Formats: sequence, structure tokens, C-alpha cells
Amino acid sequence: MPPAEVNEGVKSVHDLLLNPTVKIANIEAVASKLQKILSHGKDEVHFICDFDMTLSRHWVKNADGKPVRNSSTHGVLGRYKRLSPEFHTETQRLYNHYYPIEIDQSLSFEEKVPEMVAWWEQAHAALVGQSITREDIALMVKQTYVEMRPNVDTFLKKCADINVPLLVFSAGVSDVIQEVLNQHNMFHHNMHIVSNKMGWNDSGICDHFEEPLIHVFNKSEFCLDKTDYYQGIKDRKNVILLGDSVGDVLMSQGVQHDTCLNIGFLNHDVESLYPKYSQLYDIVIIGDSSVEPVLSILEKLQ
Repeated sequence: MPPAEVNEGVKSVHDLLLNPTVKIANIEAVASKLQKILSHGKDEVHFICDFDMTLSRHWVKNADGKPVRNSSTHGVLGRYKRLSPEFHTETQRLYNHYYPIEIDQSLSFEEKVPEMVAWWEQAHAALVGQSITREDIALMVKQTYVEMRPNVDTFLKKCADINVPLLVFSAGVSDVIQEVLNQHNMFHHNMHIVSNKMGWNDSGICDHFEEPLIHVFNKSEFCLDKTDYYQGIKDRKNVILLGDSVGDVLMSQGVQHDTCLNIGFLNHDVESLYPKYSQLYDIVIIGDSSVEPVLSILEKLQ
């Protein structure tokens, strides 16, 4: 590889590390990946992004100015005031029981999977029993504001402007993600969503969730070549993946690619989780920070 090409990858890493939120454990490997992606250009790359706590923030401030967790897409459904008190009690019970399991570092991947399946199935069953309509989706998104990560609007618009495909791949709820993006004016022609889809009967009421079930630890099992999105990226051999959980690094396994640059957002428990994230993700952005480092890579693709 000519020296000038090598320097572009190294320079990109150097520029990224000027941002205090960016951590890179293997500088040489990341420089090599960046060089391949940048040298091939915008026509050879696409993005695969998680939604909850990746494109959206992890922390927001409540009315008292104290940090609280931002609403997930399931949380938007769960907090909708029109739904029954019993439903709200049940969704809170499920969260209190299963979320600690999801983030428990002492449990193996294999131990967590059946617990996540149980959580998602029970949460979806509870929702189906509430006779939710399509009109409710827009109202509940307005009622429970989902705050997006800083500069996400610029990042998504830039991808659209230079025609770089972007897949939102989420264990959340597709209908809610679509509505959140619409209400933020952030959904563009180059974007596609793969997530849990609500099923509607002839009366416009949600009476089931479509298969397959997508939870935080089974994203590797979903074959993206079965989606409409695949036709737009089948000849693009470079992937930039954005996620915030251990399971998110599996999102790229459903497509063929030569190079995948994994960028992880480490939103909490930084000291204890960083060693694991530094092994899984090429670039780690700590502290629920802006997508500015991702945007800086995207701007170099032109």
C-alpha cells in the first residue's frame, strides 16, 4: 500500500483521538479499516445502526434537572397514558425483572438469550391486549418525547445527501421508530428499518406482532438479504456499524462485506464496561456523547 494511502488512515485515527470522548484500543487495525473504507469511497459503504440509545440518547434530564433514562421505543408504548393501569404495572414489572439480566456482566450470552425472548414475548403480548390503533402511535410519540443524540440530524441528512444507504436495525418497535424519525424530520429516502413490526387487523387495531422476533441478542440470526434494503447494498462491501450494546456488534453478520468498522456508544458504567467494549468495538465513544466522530468519518468519504 502506498505511503500516502497509509497516512490517510493514520491521520483519520489521529483526528478522531483529538475528541476526548473517543477511545481506540487497536490504533493500527482501525487505521487499516478506515483506509480501506475511505479509499473505496461513498459508493462502496453503507451504515447499519441500532436505534435505542444509539441514534437516540441514553440519558435525558427530568423536570428537576436530574439525569433519567431516555425512553426506548418500547418505553414510548409503555408510557402511553391511554393504556390501562394494569398494563403500565406489567411493563414496569417486566423492566425491573429483565433489564438487570440484560446488563448483568456475570451472565453469559447463552444464559441471557432465553430471558430476553421471554421479556419481548411478554411485552408484546401485553401490548396486543390494549387495542392500540395506528392513530395511537403518533399520539404516543408526541406524548413521550424521544431525545435524539446530538448531531444525529446532520449525520442522517448527510448520508441522504451523498446517497449512502442506512439501515436502522433495532430490537425496538418499527412503527414507533418510523414515527419518531418522522416527527423529528429525520427519515430520508436512503433509510430502511428492520425491527419488530406491529400487526394490524382490518379494523386498524394491533392484534399481533409479526415474525421474526428481534431482541438485543439475536440480531446475527436475521438475514438481511431477505429485505428490500439488500438490493441497495448488495454490491457495497464496506460497512460502518453503530451500536450501544454487546449484541449490536452482530448486526453486520446478515450481509456479505469485506470490511466492517464497529463503532460503539458506551453510555454508562464506563470504567467496568470499557474493557469488554474495547474488544468488541473498533472505536468506542464514551459518555452518551455526540455522533460527531461518526460524522467526521462520513465527511471524508466524499
